[in-house]
Amino acid sequence: MKKAFNMKTKLVSLLGSVALVATMATVTLSAAQGRQAPAKPFLIQGQLPHLTMMVKIFWDDEDVALTKAQKEKLMKIRLETMGGAKALGKEINPLEASIVQRSNEGVTPQSLASDVTKLASLRAKATMIHLQCIYKTRAILSKEQLEIIE
Repeated sequence: MKKAFNMKTKLVSLLGSVALVATMATVTLSAAQGRQAPAKPFLIQGQLPHLTMMVKIFWDDEDVALTKAQKEKLMKIRLETMGGAKALGKEINPLEASIVQRSNEGVTPQSLASDVTKLASLRAKATMIHLQCIYKTRAILSKEQLEIIE
């Protein structure tokens, strides 16, 4: 009987510990969500491939076998894309934060209209940079290379 009691005590302790850890993890995640990293600058989120990042993973992969010429062209595309997206992000993130802050302060939607239009235009430019990157990257890679990378 004492052995069964010890098992129950251990089980209750274990379940209590699991519940405590789960609660702490939930609280930590909730707190972290309040400090989210800035969103990507693109209009289309999470639906288009980030080919340069994927190519980077396979950069020296023997099966992909990127040539020196391909690597040079791909690096140029990556640098152009990252530079353009980062530059736009530096405009997008503060503008978006300003719109949110002023909205929370109760300003009229009409007073935010020109900034919202500017934000949409900047995000459209960033999306076009992303689409150009995908297009140019696919043009450099062979069908076989793309099958492995994508």
